[in-house]
Amino acid sequence: MTNLFKDPTLISAYRDRRFNGTQEEFDHALRTSVTVYVGNLSFYTTEEQVYELFSRAGEVKKLIMGLDKNTKTPCGFCFVMFYSREDTEDAVKYISGTILDDRSIRVDFDWGFQEGRQWGRGRSGGQVRDEYRTDYDPDILFLQWH
Repeated sequence: MTNLFKDPTLISAYRDRRFNGTQEEFDHALRTSVTVYVGNLSFYTTEEQVYELFSRAGEVKKLIMGLDKNTKTPCGFCFVMFYSREDTEDAVKYISGTILDDRSIRVDFDWGFQEGRQWGRGRSGGQVRDEYRTDYDPDILFLQWH
């Protein structure tokens, strides 16, 4: 059976290698954090669009766009921080899977933003997953190679 909304009690199996702590500490951070990771954004999605969408879940404290570490341009992810855990859970539950700029976005609990996490970690400067993707935004390839 398909669910309309994402279950906010389920925590992603993804483990951030840059988290300094035990698995138990990581799980606790995910269960108490007021930060979400947003993935699969279009490179053209603006901060204003993300802010408007996530404001529907609650009051947004801060928004950090993920940037290509070489070009300093958006590279498809961001972090959204809320004032309350309840709003964070609502964002995961209701916004994950939403279509924004013709892309189905992923929203997951994050252990908390720290300076330096806004940069893409891939060899090319963007996200690691982009180096394995075959379904890019058509205009991105044109802009990168011309």
